[in-house]
Amino acid sequence: MANPHESLVVVVNGTPVTLDVNPNAVLQSVLAKALQESGNTGQPPDAWEFRDKDGHLLDPHKKIFGVRGVQLFLNLKGRRWRVVPTPWLILRSRG
Repeated sequence: MANPHESLVVVVNGTPVTLDVNPNAVLQSVLAKALQESGNTGQPPDAWEFRDKDGHLLDPHKKIFGVRGVQLFLNLKGRRWRVVPTPWLILRSRG
């Protein structure tokens, strides 16, 4: 019997986390695991939200197979959201 699980990468507060997930589960079901794996346990799970790379809010009740190929970001609600390219480029002024 084939393994129904697959890998899902979620960027939690800027840190990519790879999770073994069931594609038939909903996004909400991986939220606590993503927070635990990334060490972000200071805020309750309901204080977080999923977004795509363009900043669109994702329905936490959407099935994981419905977001295949989408870069997922998990950030605290109410925070300004932006994609930060990596590696970081730091510009310093002269003078």
